[in-house]
This record gives sequence, C-alpha cells and structure tokens, in this order.
Amino acid sequence: MFKRILPQTLFYRYLLIIVTPIFLFQIIIAIVFFDSLWIKTNKRLVQSLSEEINSFIKLYTDEKNTNKKSDFINIFNTKTSSFYKITKNKIPKEKEQGYSQFSFYDRLLLEEFSNSIKYKFWFNSRYSRDDILLFIDLKKEMLEITIQKNRIRNTSGRIFILWIIVPAVLLILISILFLRNQVRPITNLANSAEKFGKGIYTQEMRPSGAVEIRKAITEFEKMKKRILRHISQRSTMLSGISHDLKTPLTRLKLQIEILNKEGKLNRIKDDILEMEKMISEYLDYSNSQSNETSTKFNLTLMMTEIYHKFNNPKITLKCKENFFLTGRQHLIKRSIYNVIENAMKYAGNADIEITKSKSAILITVDDQGPGVPEKERENILKPFYRIDKSRGQAHGSVGLGLSIVQDIVNSHGGNIMIENNPKGKGLRVKLIFPS
Repeated sequence: MFKRILPQTLFYRYLLIIVTPIFLFQIIIAIVFFDSLWIKTNKRLVQSLSEEINSFIKLYTDEKNTNKKSDFINIFNTKTSSFYKITKNKIPKEKEQGYSQFSFYDRLLLEEFSNSIKYKFWFNSRYSRDDILLFIDLKKEMLEITIQKNRIRNTSGRIFILWIIVPAVLLILISILFLRNQVRPITNLANSAEKFGKGIYTQEMRPSGAVEIRKAITEFEKMKKRILRHISQRSTMLSGISHDLKTPLTRLKLQIEILNKEGKLNRIKDDILEMEKMISEYLDYSNSQSNETSTKFNLTLMMTEIYHKFNNPKITLKCKENFFLTGRQHLIKRSIYNVIENAMKYAGNADIEITKSKSAILITVDDQGPGVPEKERENILKPFYRIDKSRGQAHGSVGLGLSIVQDIVNSHGGNIMIENNPKGKGLRVKLIFPS
C-alpha cells in the first residue's frame, strides 16, 4: 500500500528524500518555537494586561475621593496604551458573544480574565480591526476599556514563519537544479536502452554524471557494440552461406534441364527448387535485423497495399481509421506479409483487424485452419521448428516464417502472441507494436 503512494520516477524519489527531512526539521522548529516562545510570550502579554486592569480596579474601588478617581483614570490613559472610561451603561447579555471560540487570542483572553478578574466582565474582539472593547461591572458603575490588539499579540511569529519558509523554498529549488543534472544521464541511458531494444540506431553516449553512472553508460555502450557485432556476424554468415549455395544450385538446375529430356529427373528438380526456397528463407532470416532507418509511416495505407497485393476474396481487412507507426517500414511490412502468407498457406483464409489502445497498436490475423496445439505455440516461434515436418516440406517451408516475424516485432519493442481463434476453429496471431 505504501509503495503505491511513493513516486515512481527516480527524480521525484530523490526529491522526496531531500524534501522530507527539510519539512520535518521545519515542523519540529515551528512546534518548539510556538510552544516554548510564541505561546508563552502571548500569555505573558495577556497576564500583563490583566495585572494592569486589576491594579486600576483596586485603586479605583478603594479610593473614596471622586477627584482622585478621575486622576487615576487620566494617569492610566496617559501612561498606558489602553483607554479607560467609567460609564453608567449595563454590561451586555451573555448571549451577545463578542468573540470567536476558534480564535487563539480570544480564548487566551477569556481564560486569563476568568482567572484574574473577580468582577463580571464581557469583551468584544470584533469591535474593530485594531481594538478590543472590554466591559467590567463594578456593581454601581461600568468600567469600559479600549485595548489595542497589538498589545497582546506577538508579531515575531510572522517573521519567524517567513524565515523558515524562505530558506526551505530556496534549498528545495537548489536541490531540484542539482537533482536534474544528476538524473539526466540516467534518463538518457534509459531512453538509449529503450531505443536500442526497439532496434532504433542511437549515437554513442558520452559518459557523464557520477562515477557509478559513467561506469553504467560505458558498460552499456560496450554491450551494445558486442550485440551489434554478434548480429552482424550472424547475418553475414547466413547471407554468405546462402549466396554460396545459390551458384552450385544454379549449375545443377542448368545441368538437369539439359539431361532431363524424358522427365526422369523431375524429382531431383523438385528437390532443387525446394532448396532454393529454403535458401530464400535463410536470406530473409539473416536480413530480419536490417539497418533501415526508423520512420513514421501510415500503417493503414501499408496494410491496404498488402491487401490489394494478395488480391484474394478469402482475405478481409478491417481498419476503421488511419493508424501511424514509427519503425522500419520494410521490415514491419515483411512481418505482416509473413503472418498473412502463413495463414493462407495452412488455412486458406485470413481475417485482418487493426485496433489501437493507449500505448500500442494491435494487428490481429485470424484464420479457420487446423490451429496449433497449446503446447506447441512457443515452439513454432523457434527457428527451423516445424510441428509436422511432412506438411512443412509439402509447402516448401523450413520453419523460419514466424521466427522472422518474432525477430522483427521484438526489435521494434513489440510482442507476438499466438492464441486460439475466438470466432471459431483456427489460429489467432497478434502483432503488438508500441504506438
């Protein structure tokens, strides 16, 4: 469950590793600051205000002389930032709440005044944006005090928040710049490996980044060269053998034509023709890894050309829209042609359909032939494998058709699947190409 929440890309995982400690550290600092400094400071400010109010109440209520009472009011109004006034008004009803229960400052005032002021009181923090209005019932008189809000509020909290946010943002931005430079070589290596897996030629990568990444790039380029050398040697060997065999076969055909006046050498002639077909398949197999450049082409148009080339009423093509594919067009055309030809050879019909998903283009070829046993489906993709050797010889096949198809499809990053035909008896061949 936790793995599903984590980012999938390396860049964002590294960023999470860097950002998480920064955020945790900032949260811990913020908690310590607000708990030990900011809250305590605000409490002390409210306590100071409460002590001042209690001092005024004591002096005012203890004094009997009216003139001196007025002097006390003038002194407090002059020496403090609050404004004191004695009125004959009545204290507002308790239902008329002048503060918010969700405000930290209001709850702090309510708690402190409830503990320290022995008289009935009522305050209104919504009185104005800058002031708080406090009423205290002195039984015969009403004390009305206007208190400035900045007196009970510690403004250092905003500055502190600014100080912890700005450095965190700067650190994250610097981390992102460094991470991009570190992840870029890995991304380039992954893209190069993906293209090489699809058979797309890529230029040699220059090692960059950390030592481990440089080593991975260097080893990848060495491996790529070994694979290309192996493919080239295999293709050269098969091409050379096939070309070398064509010359003596041509001489044999010529000699048999001269000697075969009474038709006694027809069986030998058929054997030579079968050998020629085998050599052609060997050449096709050796050339399945062509150096043709990958291009974007209209797959629908190419399939229409193949359909018209066969010109057979037993072949149907279903394609509702134009599909475009990036790859080596000649090889992809050969692979599709081989599948259709294989269906016509063993079943006599082929129903072709092209569809598209979010990430792939699917070419489906169904036939109504004898099908292939499930245990043999993997084997028929192997080179030179034939389920029924006599049947393969009768069709002049050496078992390389589907092997060539698999090589071509895999070289484009795709896949080939062999299934039962869901529409009836026969076989279904799926060619899946990344879109």
